[in-house]
Amino acid sequence: MKTVICLLYPVLLFAQIPYPDTLLLTDSRTYPCLVTSIDGAKINFRYLNNKDESIVSKAVEKLSIEELGTVYTSNQGFIKDVDQINIFVNSRLEKIAEEQLVQQELAKLSAISSSEQIGTDYNNQPENYIIYQKPFKTKKWSFGVLLIPYYSGTIYSVIQYYSYNPPDVLISSYANNEINIQGQLAYALVSDVMLTLDVSYSSTYSELSSEYHRRNEFEDFDSGLKTTNGLYLFDFSLGLKYYFLEFNSNNVNIYALAGFGRQFAFADVSEENLYPGPGPRPIIEDNMADYLEEMNSPWHLDFGFGAEYLFNESLSLNSNIRFIYTNASSEYDYRYIDNYETITRSIEYSTSEFVTHIGIGINFYF
Repeated sequence: MKTVICLLYPVLLFAQIPYPDTLLLTDSRTYPCLVTSIDGAKINFRYLNNKDESIVSKAVEKLSIEELGTVYTSNQGFIKDVDQINIFVNSRLEKIAEEQLVQQELAKLSAISSSEQIGTDYNNQPENYIIYQKPFKTKKWSFGVLLIPYYSGTIYSVIQYYSYNPPDVLISSYANNEINIQGQLAYALVSDVMLTLDVSYSSTYSELSSEYHRRNEFEDFDSGLKTTNGLYLFDFSLGLKYYFLEFNSNNVNIYALAGFGRQFAFADVSEENLYPGPGPRPIIEDNMADYLEEMNSPWHLDFGFGAEYLFNESLSLNSNIRFIYTNASSEYDYRYIDNYETITRSIEYSTSEFVTHIGIGINFYF
């Protein structure tokens, strides 16, 4: 008798899974169901032998959910707060999963007891029990840290050669290869779309002081120059992240991302003559600080894709690849004045480039 009960247990268990909610469509058809989530304009539910389905709210005349009563009508839309509805149905799925897990374990013990009596091996029997998995999207906010092991970006600079009279000027750029860390704050607009804000910071600073002294029977000469060069870079990007799969614990989900933003540069440039000497000296004027700030403050567009593995509801491992397009332009103006002549120069410079970032990091959900 116990053996018969054990063999029939999956059927009995399934028969006890309730469909306490009622879905009335606009064509007057009515379905008992179990609502699992509300995702924007879609209502997700289970019905007919545990089949997962979804329907747009415009096709629904009325939706009633167990203890909440009527939560949606075609005339009024959602009467109850959607977030509160999702909290209720997620909590209900948790309870169902817990009850089924308990019953499943009890069934295993009963089956083991029966197998000992009739000499069968329960461990080789297929499992037919349905365990509901709690949906992931119950927390709206996340904060993540992304490590980019190889960051490639271009830094633009101005070099003045004082060995010439008047000094010569060179507009230059160089690739900046380093490790970069970015922070990301995200908010779930709907269950599979997140609004993201990425922030990063980097800086370079240097001081150079050089002196030259010459002493002989004909002259007593001193010269020296102290220069300061600092560049501070703040990058902000606003974007969207779209998940392709339902996100559950211990599962990998893939996503696409796109965004736009800007890097803001602040330059600290100064020059001091350590031994001015007597008499008038040449006047050198330029807009080096403004040029450096404009050239190193490009607008950028980015797109890419990635994967995320959720350890639990609060922690995930994340990796992505992004393709970034940047564009910047500026004008450098230079003027040299002495007793004999005035020299002016103006250089316009514009650039655009594609760079690739590959990163790995962690996300915290709250």
